Amino acid sequence: MTIGQAYAAEIRETVVGGRRLRQLTAARAHSYPLYYFIPSVSADGRWMVFHSERTGAVQLFRMDLDSGEMVQLSDGNRFDSGWAIWCEYHLTGIDNHLSALNVVRKEAWYFVGDRLHCTHVESLQQHQVLQQPGRVTISQNAFSPDGRWFAFIHADAALFRQRLQEREARQNMGQFSWGRDHNEWRNSIDCTVTLVDTGSGAARDVIHLDYHVHHVLFVDNDTLLFNHVRDDSGMWSLALDGTQMRHLRPRDSNGVTCHQAITSQGIYYEANEYVEGSRIVQIGRLDPATGVHNEVRLPDVGYVHTGFDPAGRFLCYEDMQVDRHRLLTVRYPQDPSRFAVEELRRLTPIEHGQRFHAHPFLAAGDRRWLYHTDVIDGFAQICALDVADLVDLDAYWDAT
Repeated sequence: MTIGQAYAAEIRETVVGGRRLRQLTAARAHSYPLYYFIPSVSADGRWMVFHSERTGAVQLFRMDLDSGEMVQLSDGNRFDSGWAIWCEYHLTGIDNHLSALNVVRKEAWYFVGDRLHCTHVESLQQHQVLQQPGRVTISQNAFSPDGRWFAFIHADAALFRQRLQEREARQNMGQFSWGRDHNEWRNSIDCTVTLVDTGSGAARDVIHLDYHVHHVLFVDNDTLLFNHVRDDSGMWSLALDGTQMRHLRPRDSNGVTCHQAITSQGIYYEANEYVEGSRIVQIGRLDPATGVHNEVRLPDVGYVHTGFDPAGRFLCYEDMQVDRHRLLTVRYPQDPSRFAVEELRRLTPIEHGQRFHAHPFLAAGDRRWLYHTDVIDGFAQICALDVADLVDLDAYWDAT
């Protein structure tokens, strides 16, 4: 199958817990949006760009969110294209979870090994942006809000493959511990952060690091945000010229940050700490200009993803536990007398790998639908829950 191949709509609608639910994909193949820190929906709300494995390989597709019709946007293919180490590594196709949507230029950018490609979401015109022989992209990437810059993180391909093989062998022998060995492994991989001018295609390096970082985002048009820090989880920011490095919300008695959502009202995140073997989760909001933040405890949860509302109003979270996988919303977090946690939807119990995470987000334009992934009949499928009655309540972080 090639770029431009069309697929019929697969949308199924039902009601769950009194809420309208749209299952947007239904093929017997994994389908999942772009990584939820960045947009998957076009600025006009017409298209969703997503990964799907329905052709037998990971490819990008666009979906008309009204009709459900889908069109293929990529046709690249290579072995071991899964996002190591956070997803299944041994896949084929384009590099999954590393693609990004430029909502200003209406372009989907994606990697196939050492090559960066661009497909226009509407015209389907495609070209190769650049090639970096001997390099491989290792982290989730992003465009600046004005669409001018694309930031990505890459490493020496041979060294990265060697380190992954060593890690996989140790895991297979039961000699690798996430708690003990993961950061040591990250520290063994140098990486480089590069900016591409989306108009000219010119690329320049911003900074070289002696450790592996997992995400690069834009706080604004002039500032990058990364996670993690050396030797730990966490987040830090950097100006586009490589100066003004700042460690945001360092580890403290409440633990350390993991996931964050950059919104118009600040950076929302969750922080984790372990007390006598139990995970303690704090949810918080940080002002990126000053570093000031405040937090509250989120009770009775496991591994949490902070949901993404670009407007910074609606509070939603994914809670993943061995026997309980949920979408949650939190109301009045700073008012103990009214603080409440509501389950929006119960999901299939957690599966390993990023393709199965719910990763909840709202689109910037139409904030009616809470997009997420759920496992249905063994495959990850893209769903949307109607939360129009909730998103603009005066009940969240800035509640009066």
